[in-house]
Amino acid sequence: MVKKMNFKEKIKSVLTLRRLNALIVILIFVFLIQHALLSVLYLYNFIDYSPDFKIAGRRLFWLVLMHIIVSLYLFYKDHRKRKKINLYRDIITETHQQIITGIFIVLFASLHVVSYSLYSLETSFGFSISLVHFIIDNLLFISLLLHLRVSIPRLLVSLGFLVEKDSYRKVKKIVNILVVLIFLILLLAEIMFYLF
Repeated sequence: MVKKMNFKEKIKSVLTLRRLNALIVILIFVFLIQHALLSVLYLYNFIDYSPDFKIAGRRLFWLVLMHIIVSLYLFYKDHRKRKKINLYRDIITETHQQIITGIFIVLFASLHVVSYSLYSLETSFGFSISLVHFIIDNLLFISLLLHLRVSIPRLLVSLGFLVEKDSYRKVKKIVNILVVLIFLILLLAEIMFYLF
């Protein structure tokens, strides 16, 4: 006979799953920074092309897949509860933003992998291929950064770091500024690589 979980056990299992997802996100963030840093250094001509780009991408793929599965499960569980509980509108809006940007990340990351598999940076190619890389990369950057602007403050909440009044709002402002700065650095790197 299957034992039914009481309310406290259900909450504990969801919180544990949220923390697991938070740890997966931290790993994604570490590998994403490694991949982005190598890419930016390459685009600015500080380093030569390295197979590490692909290795970091493969690591990211498996972690992102785990993150998607856990996040969808948590979303499903929260969605069922939402019918019973009146949640704040901002939380719902941010959740929808995470889902939509997550879908775009999967789409543009897939296009990113396919486009660089067909036309790698090691070979020279014409304007049209450069433009395709530029557009796909920047749409991926935008999707990813919009996703992170919501996810990073929520990650800090999940890990128990944002407990004081207005700390979530303050961190969100800082993350928004960082997201814009990171996008400008990435955009400038792409422009310099493809124009010079």
